[in-house]
Amino acid sequence: MKNNTFTVMKKECKRIFSDRKLFFTSVVLPGLLLFVMYSFIGTFMGQMFSVEDTYVYQVHAVNMPDSIAEIMSEPELRIEITDISEDEIEGVKQKISERETDLLLVFPPQFDEIIADFEPLIAAERGIDAPNIQMWANFARTESGKANNIVTALLNNYHHNLTHRFTINAPSDAAPEGDYNLASDADMFAMVLGMLIPLLFIIFIFTGCQSIAPESIAGEKERGTLGSILVTPANRRDIALGKILGVAVFSLMSAVVSILGAVLAMPGMMGLESGSIFDFYSVTDFALLLLVASSTTLVFVSLLSVLSAYAKSVKEATAYAMPIMLVVFVAGLAGMAFDGTPTEIIYYLFPVINSSLSISAIFSFEVSVLNVLTTAAVNIAVALIFTVVLAKIFSSEKIVFDK
Repeated sequence: MKNNTFTVMKKECKRIFSDRKLFFTSVVLPGLLLFVMYSFIGTFMGQMFSVEDTYVYQVHAVNMPDSIAEIMSEPELRIEITDISEDEIEGVKQKISERETDLLLVFPPQFDEIIADFEPLIAAERGIDAPNIQMWANFARTESGKANNIVTALLNNYHHNLTHRFTINAPSDAAPEGDYNLASDADMFAMVLGMLIPLLFIIFIFTGCQSIAPESIAGEKERGTLGSILVTPANRRDIALGKILGVAVFSLMSAVVSILGAVLAMPGMMGLESGSIFDFYSVTDFALLLLVASSTTLVFVSLLSVLSAYAKSVKEATAYAMPIMLVVFVAGLAGMAFDGTPTEIIYYLFPVINSSLSISAIFSFEVSVLNVLTTAAVNIAVALIFTVVLAKIFSSEKIVFDK
């Protein structure tokens, strides 16, 4: 019995190892995909939350003591301090909210004198609060958040031996709950969706196409029914286009349902009071999103259809699609590669990458209708090219009837 088991095992191992394609897709490719995926994620995430080395942080300050101004003026910190009056506070806060500047610091008058004479124990007995430094920032903007972190570190190091002599962003009349983040719910929501949704959208669309496209052509080829369709008087180009459009409809439906579930869950995950994306995005935004999704689906379906036409079986067609998944994943990360969504039209001339950038722009409130229309036009053109290729393949009996 053991010999029989060993014989069967040996036969299976020989079959697998002798099939280079099967060995690569089953053993090598999964690890390779994970390595490349996580490498790209690490690279893009680092770029997303980094600031250019030449960037100068714009900090506005009220009652800033000379001692702290001197520390913050070190050239390597790249901080430009602008002194303002208390009457200008609301105006600067508005600029921070609108991403026009980085940080606002509000010190109590005579800050150095106050903390020099402040006795924490005596103040606690008398119910006196420690002097509070207000730091207003917009955490939906990378530069503002980075400026906040740099200044916080400086202030924590300043007077580090004077424990409890001052506080940073404690609850105050200006911020009763200690919330000094000037980013709106819409800003925070857009920041998260602008990062996550493009990748999810691209992957969901590709997965939906991958689950249907191989069966439509490679499946019929494997069962021998594709030939009977091709002998009809119908034009091969019409058959190819019909196959692609039919699969695209179901693939798009699958992708839309999946991504809709993810997007609708986002407000609850982020703890937003509004709880609905319809509070932030218009009908036009969703129409543009559907246009991008539809054109992207056509690209994936037409490409996978061509690969399926060359495959001898559904299993082989699925194996062909695995390396494409890696390219799709990297393209889905395109929105993370830029500080904000690029507006130059050249970025929207590359299929799938343009889809990721367009989706990111829509959810980040930076959408350009021209760029979205360019994306759709490019993707449809690429899909038409693949359709012509598929029609040519259908005209080749050697490929169609190769099993």
